[in-house]
Amino acid sequence: MNKNERCLEILEILQKEHKVEVGELAEKFEISEMTIRRDLNALAQQYNITRTHGGAILNKNQPVVRMISFDEDRIANRDAKERIAEMAASMIRNGQRIFIDAGSTTRIILNYLPEDTKAVVVCNHLKVAEQALKFNNLSVIMLGGDMIRITNCSSGPVAEEQLRKYQLDTAFIGAAAIGTDGKLYDGYSPEARLKSAIFEVAKRVYVLADSSKINTYDLNEFGKLTQLDGVITDSGMDKEGENLMKRHHVNVMLA
Repeated sequence: MNKNERCLEILEILQKEHKVEVGELAEKFEISEMTIRRDLNALAQQYNITRTHGGAILNKNQPVVRMISFDEDRIANRDAKERIAEMAASMIRNGQRIFIDAGSTTRIILNYLPEDTKAVVVCNHLKVAEQALKFNNLSVIMLGGDMIRITNCSSGPVAEEQLRKYQLDTAFIGAAAIGTDGKLYDGYSPEARLKSAIFEVAKRVYVLADSSKINTYDLNEFGKLTQLDGVITDSGMDKEGENLMKRHHVNVMLA
């Protein structure tokens, strides 16, 4: 079992039991306690779990959530994400109905859209809606539903039901992880469910993910590489990532 698989299993245990202990995990995975401590330290930096002296805990009233920064100045791999967003923007044509989700890469697509573009933009993130409203020729639809405070986006049954009423030409969605199993993952279950609904209503679906997301892990599956029309990523993808894409016959677009 590699580190990614081990960390995912630790998160799943936390999701079910709300706490883990270093000694028990070391015995379970047959590795040193020092390695487990490093795993927990890394997970505590990415997820809403709290490190304790002997392990880690999760608030019983919360699911495990990846704590992504929505401060634009603190976005990781910013240069690569800018190039990916620019490529996605170049694919948008007049008259299209497009969906742009709340990912840290997708929500900057509109920064690169020509001002005279005429299209319909459906979104679930406040910043995307705000940016789209600056374009005189864009019609903007913001999905309703439950607002998620940590991400400033809408999700839940109302948003999913509303989305299923639309027919979209193209959807640009983010992924917290693209697994070695060829599945797409998100760090928060309500957003994962909304992303799953995209495949029902969009003619074309593209995932925007910088190369650091490939062959990684997260908790909530929302789709498969085989369902996509393409993955837009950067040239930093390693050989393992290239092999993953080839195995699943993915149209890879390098920005």
